[in-house]
Amino acid sequence: MRWQNPATRVFGTDSLRRRMPGWPYRAALLLALPLLGAGAPPLGAEESLSVSGRLSSRATLALDDSSSKEDPSLTGRLVIDAHQSAWRLYTWLEGGWDGTVASQNSDHALLKDLDTVYQDNSPYLEVKDLYAERALAGIETRVGIQRFAWGRLDEYPINDLFNPWDYRQFLLKSLEERKIGVPAVSATISRSDWSGQFVWVPWLVPYRLPGPDERWSLLPATSTFPGASSPELTPLEPDLPARNLQNGSAGLRLQTLGEVEWAVNLFHGFDPRPVFGATALTTTGTDHGQDTTFGIVPSFHKITSIGLDSAMVKGDWSLRAETAYACNRVFTVRRELWETSISQGIDPSLLPSMEVTRDTLDYGVAADYRPFEDGLLTIQAQQSVILDRSSTLYDQTVETLLWANLKVGWLNQKVETSLNLAWNPEHSATMIKASTYYILTDFWKIGLTGLLLDGPPQSIFGRYAMNDQVMLEVVYSW
Repeated sequence: MRWQNPATRVFGTDSLRRRMPGWPYRAALLLALPLLGAGAPPLGAEESLSVSGRLSSRATLALDDSSSKEDPSLTGRLVIDAHQSAWRLYTWLEGGWDGTVASQNSDHALLKDLDTVYQDNSPYLEVKDLYAERALAGIETRVGIQRFAWGRLDEYPINDLFNPWDYRQFLLKSLEERKIGVPAVSATISRSDWSGQFVWVPWLVPYRLPGPDERWSLLPATSTFPGASSPELTPLEPDLPARNLQNGSAGLRLQTLGEVEWAVNLFHGFDPRPVFGATALTTTGTDHGQDTTFGIVPSFHKITSIGLDSAMVKGDWSLRAETAYACNRVFTVRRELWETSISQGIDPSLLPSMEVTRDTLDYGVAADYRPFEDGLLTIQAQQSVILDRSSTLYDQTVETLLWANLKVGWLNQKVETSLNLAWNPEHSATMIKASTYYILTDFWKIGLTGLLLDGPPQSIFGRYAMNDQVMLEVVYSW
């Protein structure tokens, strides 16, 4: 398959205009600047200011020669939490040089924006959180860029739907790091043994995807289009829904406290999972056959989800569970059906249907156990059931993900080790991730992480099967 650089093929003048920082980020930075300066006003008895940060430098060795390469990276974060009486201002900034970026516009923006799927910022600056909080009459109200944590499961929580993900290296990043902050208004009220939280996100913020020539691309790197000598699959930047009241997302979470915690989650808004639609199909005759260009674009659809989650502690075990029924979830059809449409000589003006709408039922359970003092074992199983599944889908009627993680500290916590195992039995897709870090001082640590992936090309792990790697990382934190 021949890929064209999205920077030259996809992003035109209008796209460059859209890539300039939007007003939410500009406002967020204006709010943060007083805290970032050295001349912050002194804090009184009821005031506090905490500042923490982290710098990380890493280098990656690809174990497969055919895998896309990446450069060494240097990234950092700065977290500022300021309290003054009933007010709070919370800021989480990230930035640096991202070695995974393969193609860059010479005039790319420094600041990651909130309305672009394919972004090639390196160096970059991202506002993960920047909100003001006010506590009044038992109600905590937050306004600004926020990340939420609904549900109970690790890695792939079912009811956590407000924040889209950044899919650059998403198998290596923690759930907290994958989430993209969204402009939102939230209000939390607590009364005795129950609490409720209402969240409103006024417009869609899309997930972020790596370019097709980058290491962690969601799209396959090869093609077998029949009848085309050098088929070309071109990702396009989407036209997002208009910013109006009809295109927002909202949700309500009601939670009870006690020995067994329960929560009810109601959500209506855009599904954060990636879905693709067709936009253009052209076939051009050449001396060697036909050149086929197939344009695909991220597609966004609203869902309604009703979910439950629970957690309890039983002896040495911590038990967690959650479930959700989602209406009108959209899936992308199997990729070979796109190829069949091309091989059958469909009129280029007639685009093949790439989307199927179905209801789904998701559920999962997890358990945490300490086999010994410095060890923590987490086991998790979850399934997604596609109701009235269409034969055009690659996904099975039931998709299962089994996951286990063992963390162990050695030599009085001077050595930290972690082993992650994941398996998708329907497609025999697997992931093995192991890491070892040595704590040099209270501020410095150095470690190695190995990653092995296997499975069919469209499966959750198999699409990255060429990305087996070893990573060296040096971390400074305060």
